[in-house]
Amino acid sequence: MIKYIIPLLLIAVTLALLHAVSRNPHYFSASECANCHADHISEPRRLVAEITDICTRCHSQITMMSSHPVDVYPITTTIPPDLPLRNRMVVCITCHNIHAERFRPLGEKTYYLRRPGAGRAFCMACHKEKPVQEGHTSALGAAHIGNRFGVTDTSGHLDEISVACITCHDGTVGRSADFRLGSGVWQHSSPDQSHPIGVDYETSRMSMGYLKAKQLIDKRIRFFDGKIGCGTCHDMYLKSRNYLVMSNKGSRLCTSCHEL
Repeated sequence: MIKYIIPLLLIAVTLALLHAVSRNPHYFSASECANCHADHISEPRRLVAEITDICTRCHSQITMMSSHPVDVYPITTTIPPDLPLRNRMVVCITCHNIHAERFRPLGEKTYYLRRPGAGRAFCMACHKEKPVQEGHTSALGAAHIGNRFGVTDTSGHLDEISVACITCHDGTVGRSADFRLGSGVWQHSSPDQSHPIGVDYETSRMSMGYLKAKQLIDKRIRFFDGKIGCGTCHDMYLKSRNYLVMSNKGSRLCTSCHEL
């Protein structure tokens, strides 16, 4: 019986390893090392291109709107030693170890992060809360001020950026918010400054009649599968007032879409 069990166990282990490898897009064969490394044996740190260029070959969807800035100097932030810089700049591999395991033993995704714990816990390794008002870092514990998003259509869904915004800026959902919150109306600092999100722009333009055609809208104003989201007008990584993608002086941002 044992002579049959051992081969079966070996087969099971082999299949498990093959399954794990097939699920890990960062498993690179020896022949693929040259895609990134000039000499992966003697000089593994010498790369064939800049880190950002290498990563975006596969991760072409990465944008400044939905990811942390890269190729920037951490002037106002202290980076821990275990989060390495490259040429003194923050790059993709500052936070991610691309050769790490994709899953932890219990099945939790690692996102290839250099420290355990995704989300705020990881971000706070560099971005410490401060007593002065400094944007999102100081607002982490003060943004839960009640329901400011009203769902009007539960059959729709919000884009990931909008859900991430509402997770902190609306007191009604948790950090594992369902992307199918539905379209609705977001209320800004006062009741008369509300704006719909999760609604299709072209459908709204056809029904309302006073919205501009998409091809006439400034390219900094983005849509998500044709829908309006928080990221249409805001970019949390910009240093502009209220994180607007462009100045609203003279209602410039508003009139980029709305006809006078």
